[in-house]
Amino acid sequence: MLFDTHSHLFLWKLSEREKEVLENMEKNNVKYFTNIWTDLETSKKSISFAKKYKNSFATVWIHPCNVYDLDLEKSIEILEKYILENKEVVVWIWETGLDYYWLKPENDEKIAKYSKIYQEKIINLKKKLQKIFFIAQINLAKKYDLVVVIHNRESAFDIFEVLKETNCKKFIFHCYSENLDYAKKLIEFAPESKISFSGIITFKNAFEITETVRNISLKNILIETDAPYLTPIPFRWKKENEPAFVKYILEKIIEIREEKPEIIEKQIFENSLEIFKIKK
Repeated sequence: MLFDTHSHLFLWKLSEREKEVLENMEKNNVKYFTNIWTDLETSKKSISFAKKYKNSFATVWIHPCNVYDLDLEKSIEILEKYILENKEVVVWIWETGLDYYWLKPENDEKIAKYSKIYQEKIINLKKKLQKIFFIAQINLAKKYDLVVVIHNRESAFDIFEVLKETNCKKFIFHCYSENLDYAKKLIEFAPESKISFSGIITFKNAFEITETVRNISLKNILIETDAPYLTPIPFRWKKENEPAFVKYILEKIIEIREEKPEIIEKQIFENSLEIFKIKK
């Protein structure tokens, strides 16, 4: 059995592909999956989808790139309302964290138009806002004993500092792209934390991620597609990613590690059930 712990089905034309995607999951033994929207308003759709399909689970969250125009107190109130009213399907705060990639002037036209002095001020202010919302969502997750699923893009150092500051130890590091040393640091700090691997591990240049998969404990590993992004080999550049393709990520982990295939598959599936408190 497989569990795609991270996918974005809303980015497909669901009216055309919803049935096909779900059928492909069943054919490939993907028992559970998540369906993640993008902000406070669309998180309601994640809840509705999870109530419609019993093998789907809901997420409520504020992405770090979406915090700049929000009122913190009001936003957290809305998230808390979603949690309280939908406890049977909401199992995590997903995906919060930090994202510094989109704060580069070359990636943001609004920042690029200013002088370098003002660019630095804007970037620092946006980083501060991301951290404030990150910490607030961690505190909310701790209040209701929910898992924090961490989005990281060129912000690994600051994320670890926030985790230490908040003593947050119940988390999943989504779509892992750092090196082995960083993974070891996370696991030493939070032994029950999970490192989630995506289709990136099937790419030819994924040397550091492959080393991480090979050398951390199997009990700390999860798998995900991040569909429709990061389609794994053999379908990279050929097809839109979907939950059924999580099997190729598992196959790559089996290729990398020394344990028997059935042990790896069983342990990773049980890791997913355990951290989300899902009964078989």
